[in-house]
Amino acid sequence: MAGFPGTQRLNLSASVETTSSGSGKQVFTTGEAARLCNLSQQTIIRCFDAGRLRGYKVPGSKTRRIPRGELIRFMRSHHMPLDVLGESDTVLLVVEHDLDTVQDIRRVAEVIGGYSVHVATTAYEAGVLTAKLDPQILVINTRLPDLDVLTACRSVRIANGEPGTTVILLANKFRTEEMEECKDVGIKHFLRKPLNDVEFSKVLMAAVNA
Repeated sequence: MAGFPGTQRLNLSASVETTSSGSGKQVFTTGEAARLCNLSQQTIIRCFDAGRLRGYKVPGSKTRRIPRGELIRFMRSHHMPLDVLGESDTVLLVVEHDLDTVQDIRRVAEVIGGYSVHVATTAYEAGVLTAKLDPQILVINTRLPDLDVLTACRSVRIANGEPGTTVILLANKFRTEEMEECKDVGIKHFLRKPLNDVEFSKVLMAAVNA
């Protein structure tokens, strides 16, 4: 049994491409954020003041500043296009050999929008695609042959750092000790098969908003 081959040795931090409008800016004013989000500046300010869009105020003034990573999180959570920042859709990697489950996941992700879905059917494929794609969300069938799920989850989180990849585990039934071991390495999401569309949608949204 093995985890994802090679993930411990790789630095999987996402690279940021640039475009003319989003450029390589790392900090944005509320006015700039409003234009990128296609919202009014007052809406951005209200989201900032309510804590839904995190940032900081310039010392000695009331001027607000929003870090790039937080703006990306906010835009992804509201399914806004990220091409203005040179970013792409949220990458979702499914490690699953059951076609029906894969189709269910694709359908839910398509309905929500803003996800790029990729599929691996073996532990080896999962390792290769994890290194290549640096997924924000990883959905794993815990009963996949030749996969040590605990080792795989631990290696992905070590490679990506915190918060790293959000891992969602799937199984027809989870053993109590299995869940406790996975929780110890930071896994929070456990879904039973067959998938419930509403439940899976809520978990996907929670992962994006993490």
